[in-house]
Amino acid sequence: MVPNTSEAYGKSHEEKQLEEFKKGNDYIPAEKAIVEFEQKYGTKVNLPRKLPFEPTHRFGNIDEEGRLKLHFMIPGKIDKSPTFDFVFYVMPEKDLDTFINASDKAYTLKSGEKAYYRQHHKHFHSLTFTANKLGYHFGSNPDKIDLDSFIEIAESIDERFEVK
Repeated sequence: MVPNTSEAYGKSHEEKQLEEFKKGNDYIPAEKAIVEFEQKYGTKVNLPRKLPFEPTHRFGNIDEEGRLKLHFMIPGKIDKSPTFDFVFYVMPEKDLDTFINASDKAYTLKSGEKAYYRQHHKHFHSLTFTANKLGYHFGSNPDKIDLDSFIEIAESIDERFEVK
């Protein structure tokens, strides 16, 4: 009898790393985290229709402050391709103040809402804004996602992004 290849060799290194990553971050499937947040706050979460890439994995949780944290990613392969990550926070609008400071540059979105942009340092920038009575915050390396793309992502929030 020939053993099943997956039984003989087990999970790949990348699969094991992904499992540890999910466990270490207390991640659950994104759709489940969204439902928990909606039930907790009694409001519907609208997410962007546009993301910086088409994720293969979608995780989430509700953090200690009660914010919905969604992590979209394409895991990389060792020595072959980098990992692509996009972390997105959703929270009650009143909680946005912790993400905005006087040095942020203000932009007006098509919806008329204000968005606050900050270049934290050379390798990280973020956008904070309100949409549909919720607060949103995300950031990235400016080499990977530029400000114009941030604005496009923020303005694409109007219909529910279906998490698979």
